[in-house]
Amino acid sequence: MQAALRFEHVSKRYRIGLGKSGLREALAGVYKPRPQRENGDPNLLWALRDISFEVQKGEALGIIGANGAGKTTTLKLLSRVARPTEGKITLEGRVSSLIELGAGFHPDLTGRENIFLNGAIMGLRRQEIKAQFDNIVGFAELERFIDTPVKRYSSGMYARLGFAVAAHVYPDILLVDEVLSVGDEAFQIKCRDYIHQFVNSGRTSVFVSHNLYAIDQLCQRLIWLDKGQVRATGKAAQVLKLYLDENDRKLASAAGRGEMETDRIQINQLEVLDKDGFPRETFMPGDDVVIRLTYRQTGEIGRPYFIIWISEASAQLPLFAANMLLDDYQAPEGANLATITCRFSQPPLMPRAYKVWVEAYGADRSKLLYSWRVLGGFRVAEEEGGEAILGSVRFRRAHGVFHVPYQWGK
Repeated sequence: MQAALRFEHVSKRYRIGLGKSGLREALAGVYKPRPQRENGDPNLLWALRDISFEVQKGEALGIIGANGAGKTTTLKLLSRVARPTEGKITLEGRVSSLIELGAGFHPDLTGRENIFLNGAIMGLRRQEIKAQFDNIVGFAELERFIDTPVKRYSSGMYARLGFAVAAHVYPDILLVDEVLSVGDEAFQIKCRDYIHQFVNSGRTSVFVSHNLYAIDQLCQRLIWLDKGQVRATGKAAQVLKLYLDENDRKLASAAGRGEMETDRIQINQLEVLDKDGFPRETFMPGDDVVIRLTYRQTGEIGRPYFIIWISEASAQLPLFAANMLLDDYQAPEGANLATITCRFSQPPLMPRAYKVWVEAYGADRSKLLYSWRVLGGFRVAEEEGGEAILGSVRFRRAHGVFHVPYQWGK
């Protein structure tokens, strides 16, 4: 296969702290040669160091990592917003960036004028922009305001127009960085549908996101960046497992899991119930799901904290969770047997199988009493027509990780 883009030993360095003290000094510095390396300078930050990778035509690549790992810097170099300090970047075809939506808009120009300006910047001829103009305006849902200066737009209107322009230049390579929270729920669904259609069209895409579920569904291959360097690369499932295992180790250290005391609590039973309290194995899309735990304390731990999360049966990534530690809610003590319930209200689950995971901590929040284990599961059946419908909103696999309202009870 032919590479659509290539990073060859790319490094990017930024200067932090104080820069030039004035315009004269800044202009003078343009004509002075800059050393490639300034060892020992505390004001230099290497955002990327010696990064090399290829993305084949038609491939969807995901880039994951903690904040500050170099993910967004990589996309900015690919989109030519920034230039590498060292190394070479090769791109084949037209590139569209969903990074800083509307970054090229001029505030005094109208939405119409900015569409033509941005289209030209992205390499489209005027006739090509005119052919797509109605589609752009309709996608952004800005028909009434298209001849209004964008400085009068709300932040949501501004971002919607930016997404619409970037989505309709028909790029060969699409770069996406955490922009799928644009506008209201209906517009977010439209954006996610566009992303899925683009990936399925066989064109090339690079995604950066903290939404690991979405990355898992969209990308065939992942790169894990850590402090500006490649920590791992390979098939999505393999790299995600390495990344999640590393996060688990960090969380374990932070939570004092070295003092794990699993002999102090026993979970006797996990039941999956419907909203009326009856055991269920199969639910319909939009049904409430109730988890009931029966447990016994075998040591002095006080009132425990439980965390319950739901994942697809084929994955370990949490779709949604209920966390007593975050809620500051403690379960009752169970010297004999005690029960706790958690009711998830209308989770937007697609038809497939799901697993229920449980973890428990002691009253001091530090001692892990019960490490993550799968204790149960359930299925969601497919409604007639093949789509899960909740109210007026259609939920598709593209939604990724989401928050589901829940309530603890006894």
